[in-house]
Amino acid sequence: MTRTLTFGACLVAMAIAACGGGPEAAPEAEAEPMASAVADPTELDVENVSTRLAGGEDIFLLDVRTPEELVQDGVIAGYTHIPIDELEGRLAEVPRDKPIVAY
Repeated sequence: MTRTLTFGACLVAMAIAACGGGPEAAPEAEAEPMASAVADPTELDVENVSTRLAGGEDIFLLDVRTPEELVQDGVIAGYTHIPIDELEGRLAEVPRDKPIVAY
């Protein structure tokens, strides 16, 4: 089985966009523009990501699966686990200065 991983900061941008403008959100005039800071996503297979990591590329591995999925499917060494339903509140843990592989 081949898994496809999303490469780029698109997941973080989608999480921010999906959050809408709730009461805790900053007014639009003060909001930080995300479009310029987000790279277009690229689909990669596990072999491609493994090759990049083995080559020393500094990639942030973001696992957004549920705890149950971690137990069922296992984990990748060096990952950071932030379940998708917690991502909005934990965006400060996601770096903006390196590629992100979300799975």
